[in-house]
Amino acid sequence: MSDSQRERAARGVAKLKQYGDHDEASAIEAFLARGGWVHLRDTEERAGLSHISYTVPEQLKLALQEASKEFGWPLPAVAEAGYRAVLETGWRPPSIGRRATPNRGKRTTINFDISADLRHRVQQQLPRLTEEAGYRISESSIAVSWMCEELGVDQGLGSAMTLVLPKPLADHFQAARDAGTDLEGVVVERVGQLIGGEWMLPRPSRAPKGSLEDVALAKLSVRVDHETRDALHEMAPALSERLGVRVYPGTIVRAILTDRLGEPPAV
Repeated sequence: MSDSQRERAARGVAKLKQYGDHDEASAIEAFLARGGWVHLRDTEERAGLSHISYTVPEQLKLALQEASKEFGWPLPAVAEAGYRAVLETGWRPPSIGRRATPNRGKRTTINFDISADLRHRVQQQLPRLTEEAGYRISESSIAVSWMCEELGVDQGLGSAMTLVLPKPLADHFQAARDAGTDLEGVVVERVGQLIGGEWMLPRPSRAPKGSLEDVALAKLSVRVDHETRDALHEMAPALSERLGVRVYPGTIVRAILTDRLGEPPAV
């Protein structure tokens, strides 16, 4: 059994003391003491950070985390960009409306630290933003909707899915659309065939961690009806189990379009 983080930290304290670094050792010991994490949290807040926690569907959290790793974009930084977009550009998260989100199943929390000052400024604006929008705008809706939009993770809201793709691939799909291919029709047809067992989804390849960090990316919007979209969300867990790799609605749509239209040589 591997050692715990606490045990490894304790050994680190001993080594620091061995080399005479007693101040550094004492600082670590203070955080290891009972309740020491509270002091660490308060220290971070005083340093300008504020801890925030959102409740989201587990599948949505996993999709955000995997996209974050592929693109090399830390989730806290992406969330902060959403807060800034609200203040600086007038961006607003979409309304959930009366239609239930298709992200069913177990819910979990997503946690990170963001700028305390930025968070406070947005919090002050929430009543005004809600009144102007005509629907409730919360910190959660801002952060989660922005992360989904920027990372190409489908939340099941609005009338279109946004895919974030390497630019050559996005351009390839757009060129096919411009030439008359109905991308939305391709997706609806293939999803129907997938449900009926007439077509099998190829095993999607996942980019290594951070491999897209320096790749030019572009967004591609694909309008999908509610029934097809719900089906994509509902079938994703079973497909993940069968294929041995996690897939999400956006993963499935990309695989469908790639299978039907191919890929440009640069992708």
